[in-house]
Amino acid sequence: MSDRPVSPSDVEQESQASLFGIAARDLMRLRAVISVITRHGFGELFQRSPLSKFVVGKINLADSQGSATAAPAAVRFRRLLENLGPTYIKFGQIMSMRPDVLPPEYIAALENLQDQAPVVPVSDIKDIIRRGLGRPVEEVFASFDDIPLATASIGQTHRAVTLSGDQVVVKVQRPGIEQIMRSDLDLLFMLAKLLEVGIEELQLIRPSEVVSEFEKALVRELDFSLELANLMTARSFIQPDRAITVPKPYPEYSSRTVLTMEYFPGKPLRKVEPKSEQAKHAVTEIVHAALKQAFVDGFFHGDPHMGNILINEDNQVCLIDYGLVGRLTKEQQSDIIGLLVAILGRDSTMIAHTLLRMGTPMERVNIAALKAEITRIMDTYLVVGELEDLNSQELANAILAAAQRFKIKMAPEYTILVKALTTIEGVIRTLYPDIDLVSIATPYIQKFMAKRFSPKNLMADSISGFAGLSAMMRQLPGQFEQIMHDAETGNIQVRAITPDLDTIAPMLHQLAGRLALTGFASTMTLAAVMLVTLATPGRVSWLLELAVVSAATLSWAFLWMWHLVGRGKPIRLRSILQFFRR
Repeated sequence: MSDRPVSPSDVEQESQASLFGIAARDLMRLRAVISVITRHGFGELFQRSPLSKFVVGKINLADSQGSATAAPAAVRFRRLLENLGPTYIKFGQIMSMRPDVLPPEYIAALENLQDQAPVVPVSDIKDIIRRGLGRPVEEVFASFDDIPLATASIGQTHRAVTLSGDQVVVKVQRPGIEQIMRSDLDLLFMLAKLLEVGIEELQLIRPSEVVSEFEKALVRELDFSLELANLMTARSFIQPDRAITVPKPYPEYSSRTVLTMEYFPGKPLRKVEPKSEQAKHAVTEIVHAALKQAFVDGFFHGDPHMGNILINEDNQVCLIDYGLVGRLTKEQQSDIIGLLVAILGRDSTMIAHTLLRMGTPMERVNIAALKAEITRIMDTYLVVGELEDLNSQELANAILAAAQRFKIKMAPEYTILVKALTTIEGVIRTLYPDIDLVSIATPYIQKFMAKRFSPKNLMADSISGFAGLSAMMRQLPGQFEQIMHDAETGNIQVRAITPDLDTIAPMLHQLAGRLALTGFASTMTLAAVMLVTLATPGRVSWLLELAVVSAATLSWAFLWMWHLVGRGKPIRLRSILQFFRR
């Protein structure tokens, strides 16, 4: 089998196929994907899965010992995603922003994913523009360059000139890419479920939830009208006195599959000479823009790498590709400032309580253990007197990893912000590491703090707090009366929490159900064997034989699915169907 990208073939037939036909087809595609995964040295994952006998089948897991496994695991994982195709490349790019899920070496490897795709013929591009805008290209643009500026897994960009003479860039969605990616998402979800069911360690990470989050991000990126709205929002925050801009969008020439924006005649930041005056100017503007976006606007570019930042001959900087953005509320901004202050003050108690406020604890958190872990992190990454040598990316990753270990689920906005800020840190270290970040950041933080703790805002917070307290006090008499009534009528129950004993009853119930189903399946199997062996024409109807054989088969199949999907727990039919198709 060649190492070509694995992609679905006939999307239209898929939409008309039956549920079981789709499941069978997906299982075949899953085998093809697993074969590629195995050749990159990750076959052990499926050896540990209970579905290895059914899905992996005759795939030679020994292939994982080939030359492809000579590279480090993180590099092999990147190559694997590149090999599997556009959906998996996008998945890797999104996962590179999840230091709370993947180790640092994997994050670094995924940042080097090559999102290159074959060139789409210009005739197909013009057909998509015609269908997206409702008019042929000749009626929309005075000229349209047949040679693309760039190609990627989702879109292809071309230069054009509008009828009014404006130089523009037209981003066009690749034909059929949405159907392909949605079908691949189903397969990726099934793959995540297989690993989640079979490997106990992965149940803590919940890969199916990660895939669901990725699906939401990918669906947003497939809708160019959302990027159009992001561009319009970003332009509304532009400061006229700063040399940084955002391309002007053209809503009249845009749709869900077509995005037209102003052409910026500049070069990528990666082509700027490090430590030059131009590099200093660019880095200064980028830092100002990042701080303003995070602490003033509450709307920031989610992927500001050097390929997404252009600079022209007049030293004007332009941020492009607003497919991924982040938004912060005033409360989230305040929490971030509080976290920064706590980190600089090495206040582990304040850091712990801020993390709990910023995230959602999924279970009881041992505060003392969390504070001890944060103290260890501070002692490792934040050495007094060496703040200028601090690697903020490693510190942020360590804090996010600590939150994950203590089952504190952070909001996606924070992980996007951490990724954006660490990307900008990489730009700074590459182009102009001598920039004075403290002097640039201080006015923004002071302005935010002054606004946040102004008398007007403090009064508003106080009024809101008193209003909530007043409402709670008004409810206390009624709640106390209800408690007294329940005590008088014997409706208040006191139950001791005994985790080990509490699992006995459900365990016995599950065991009884499985034994009953096993007994029924065994009885039907014996009955089927006896009927088929002893039956003669005219004595037993063939319909009865078919019914008994079907009952036995379905009983064993349901028992297998019960163990596989439910891990011996009571499950609904919907859970089984969702396993194959969402």
